[in-house]
Amino acid sequence: MKSSIARALMMVSIAAVLQAMTVPATAQSFPGVGIVMTYNVNEGTDFEQVVGTASLQDFLLGVGQVITQVQGTNPPERMRAVAGQIIAAQPELLSIQEIDQWYTGTFDPVAGTCGTMTLEYDMVQELLTDVKARGGHYTIAAQVPQYVFPPTPGLIPPTDYICVAVNDYNIILARTDLPSAVFQWSNPQTGQFVNELVLPTPIGSVPLPRSWASVDAQFFGHPFHFINTHLESFDPNIRELQGGELRSGPAVSSLPVIIAMDSNAQAFPLPKDPTYVDFRAAGYNDVWSRLFPKVAGLTCCQSEPDNNSVSQLYQRIDLILTLGRVDPFGASLIGTDPKSRTKDGLWPSDHAALVADVIVRGK
Repeated sequence: MKSSIARALMMVSIAAVLQAMTVPATAQSFPGVGIVMTYNVNEGTDFEQVVGTASLQDFLLGVGQVITQVQGTNPPERMRAVAGQIIAAQPELLSIQEIDQWYTGTFDPVAGTCGTMTLEYDMVQELLTDVKARGGHYTIAAQVPQYVFPPTPGLIPPTDYICVAVNDYNIILARTDLPSAVFQWSNPQTGQFVNELVLPTPIGSVPLPRSWASVDAQFFGHPFHFINTHLESFDPNIRELQGGELRSGPAVSSLPVIIAMDSNAQAFPLPKDPTYVDFRAAGYNDVWSRLFPKVAGLTCCQSEPDNNSVSQLYQRIDLILTLGRVDPFGASLIGTDPKSRTKDGLWPSDHAALVADVIVRGK
């Protein structure tokens, strides 16, 4: 499978040549070659410990288990590993899902109130700092909250009452070290889907909205529309409705479209998820299956604690889909090799990253 590293090196060479040119329009004589990537970096939990809890005690224990598991996944160390993978791939545009800010504080069970909350993990800033430290040049082109949980009480046995809060984001990262003749972006847009899952809990109903972000971009003067999203995982019917919302709203463009996402819609193995089938029926091409129709391309999922010694990837749900004049010519998976694990034996994420080399023919 073709690695994006060689393509990245070629892009750097082309960029150096164009940097010296006095007429940026010369870049338009080049094809619209570029690299895109999608990566769910794992917030450290799927919140399954609180899903379906019937009593307040079970809910409190579930919240305690959630934050304990998140702490065990060591987000700062994993973001350092993810940063290394981004530098190796050198995508111009990168969709990232499940990149969170986690807060913790004390809980007074008598008064029923949370104390001052302290930021424990800022995965967004940790990743940006680590990318910069490795010589990368990226900025947040678009950032959208997926869900925001306010301070919520929990219990770590036997008597450690705590409060936990989390802001979960989808972000688009864009390179900043290439001349505009080679790559540029504009028009960031964000939004949340109307169709959303609402989780009943002993402390009330908790909405679990999903969101999307987009930018318009150009590779060598060839324009396209780029979208990042993370569709519903728990309810396939809501997931299918969100896919329809995406196609009829944010993905409507006169430009070629690239969607780089954690779809939660199984493309492999059979049976294919209805949401995936819907995208294909609507004319979207699947980069991986187009290039490697006989290769599974598994992207999900390691154990949620990220500490399994043998890979447990079993399905392909992280997708790069295209519509219009976009042709893939290479793709690779990152984070599937046990050698990519951290020194503490953690996978960088429970997902593998998907990187694609594309040619956009927007003009």
